[in-house]
Amino acid sequence: MKIGFVYDALYPYLKGGAEKRYHELATRLSARHEVHYLSWRFWSGEPDASLDGIALHGIGSPGRFYGDDGKRTVAEAAAFAARLLPALLRERFDLIDCSATPYLPLSATWLASRLTGTPLVATWHEYWGEYWDSYLPHRPAVARAARLLEASCAGMGDVRVAVSPFTARRLMKARGGAPVRVIGNGVSLGQIAEVTPAKSRSDVIFVGRLIEDKQVDLLLQAVAQLRMAFPRLRCQIVGDGPQRSSLEALARSLEVADLVRFAGSVSGDEVIRLMKSAKVLAFPSRREGFGISVIEAQACGLVPVVVDSPLSAASTLIHDGVDGIVCAESAEALAASIGSLLGDRPRLTAMRARARQAAIAWDWDTIAGQMEAVYRQTIAARATGRRSLQARS
Repeated sequence: MKIGFVYDALYPYLKGGAEKRYHELATRLSARHEVHYLSWRFWSGEPDASLDGIALHGIGSPGRFYGDDGKRTVAEAAAFAARLLPALLRERFDLIDCSATPYLPLSATWLASRLTGTPLVATWHEYWGEYWDSYLPHRPAVARAARLLEASCAGMGDVRVAVSPFTARRLMKARGGAPVRVIGNGVSLGQIAEVTPAKSRSDVIFVGRLIEDKQVDLLLQAVAQLRMAFPRLRCQIVGDGPQRSSLEALARSLEVADLVRFAGSVSGDEVIRLMKSAKVLAFPSRREGFGISVIEAQACGLVPVVVDSPLSAASTLIHDGVDGIVCAESAEALAASIGSLLGDRPRLTAMRARARQAAIAWDWDTIAGQMEAVYRQTIAARATGRRSLQARS
């Protein structure tokens, strides 16, 4: 198969869950298929390049992804969509897999797929719906436009894939129950096994982008509450983002700066090294279409503590009290859950072992095989439909 992946973000230049998913799928599928990735040209030199067996096509220089408020900009998505359409019309693929967000590039990809007769798989990492109103409270007209655009894109594609049952349910509700395939994200179990733990040990670690929705402030408040019972507590904050300076200031004001280390953005292997040197993953994020950090932590032998939020799929990745803990969305609940693990070594040890076992089901090799089957089925269904149409004409 000649497969085209379409996403305006590219790993390792950007390091989110969707970027990681496409990189892992593309590198594995490139061993058996011709794999192309259309994105911005994050690299120097010619527009066409290669990375880990993937043919890269840079359709232009990336603009500013995030505004001063830490939110993705419409201008970047519109610019990518405008450049994407002619690029897709020049190429011919057996199948295209396009990230549903941001929605404008999906619309351009859908149009190109109709004009070229190319099967399209739309991959949904999240479906926001009414959340747009709280995400843009001071711009109600923009929020309404975003909701309408998201809803209009929900039906695009020959096949729709959601990375979690949580996202699938929201997507099906938006489209009156139209079917959605669920194929989750994964972890590189072989790679994780080869990585040695970092020398710097920690009790609690957070991994993710430092933005408002991740609610790292709850973790810092929890650390302040835990200090009396665990005066030697060590917490690592791994990641970067627009909230970093305010979070560092909060750590100082809570008088926990000596307990918390802000590691910043680090490489993939270094993230695993830091995870392996910790005991508990704190994941207070209120909005997640999946939550790759949760299953990566389990594969590293950490116990995830995840907040229960109606906008997050992360809590569905664990069995509460078995291989992780689901707690209320508050600093008090987060502190109590972390403390219940750190203060009970036998329980912590048993849950860490069960977490490692649970991670086996999320191996990227298995996920890539499942997506490969979807691609083949989608191509075959389009070919069958084309032959049926020709027979009737």
